[in-house]
Amino acid sequence: MNAKRIVKTDDGSNYLTPELPIFVNRVQESFALEQHNHAFVEINYVSEGNGFQYIEGRTIPVVKGDLFYLPVGASHVFRPVSPQKDRNRLIVYNCLLGESFVRQLEEAFPLGKDLSRMLTSAYPEQPWLHIKDRDGVFQRLFDSLQEEYTRKQADFYPILQAETVRLLVHIRRFWLTASSSGPAALTDGASAQPVEAATDPLDRAIALMRAKLEETFSVTQLAAHAGLSERHFRRRFAERTGMGYTDYVHKMRVEASCELLLTTTDKVASIAQRVGYQDIKFFNRLFKSKTGMTPREFRGAARKRQNAALDAKGGVC
Repeated sequence: MNAKRIVKTDDGSNYLTPELPIFVNRVQESFALEQHNHAFVEINYVSEGNGFQYIEGRTIPVVKGDLFYLPVGASHVFRPVSPQKDRNRLIVYNCLLGESFVRQLEEAFPLGKDLSRMLTSAYPEQPWLHIKDRDGVFQRLFDSLQEEYTRKQADFYPILQAETVRLLVHIRRFWLTASSSGPAALTDGASAQPVEAATDPLDRAIALMRAKLEETFSVTQLAAHAGLSERHFRRRFAERTGMGYTDYVHKMRVEASCELLLTTTDKVASIAQRVGYQDIKFFNRLFKSKTGMTPREFRGAARKRQNAALDAKGGVC
């Protein structure tokens, strides 16, 4: 008879403090950590690479864009795809929410009973959730959380609270949109696919644009994809985004290139191609018009901020 495996509980004391009951980091996963559960809410987002998430008896292959919501008591561990150094790149954002942080959110924001229940109910009453990020909203939220947590500028804590609420609302919204059965469908192991499940025709078109940044779609193609006339598409698109189609495409691509400049060491020309620009001179001019800096200046400024934050903290454990 096999002995039952003991899963340790992490009480969060190594990360959460009474003064700062939220913790955000971005780490490269390895084989060092054992499967564990925790006495706090944890939200994971796979930012780079691939591997596996072992969670409550399930083995789930993960790639960039996989998000997991883990209530108190759910056990899990990430593993790279291989122990070999040249194949084990798996970069994950982690956001830990202590009990006092959850109480503060409930006091500061009108969360409503459903979000409050999601935050305060332990596993298995509150199931763990798995969501696929198809339009980059979760990547952007985690980038913001990580920057605010690391830099700790004036009044950073209210921003952390507000960004956490946005994160939680999007998790629940995406999940419910993808679950045709409504709240009853929030069960372990299912995967929310917001792109395929989007009900607004315009959502489908915008999601397609975000999912395939390197491709240039015509308004005619996107209108057909959304099932709208070209005139109706243009009008609704302008009402929704506050700008024309071309301006929105440039904005979306520059935002994506900013993320790549911050999270990769790829050359600027390579990043330009990945977001849909073959003309590097045009990309540089466009980037500077949108950000006030060239791509290289943007990357350099970000690195200086990161180094300054590390120096101020005396390094990161």
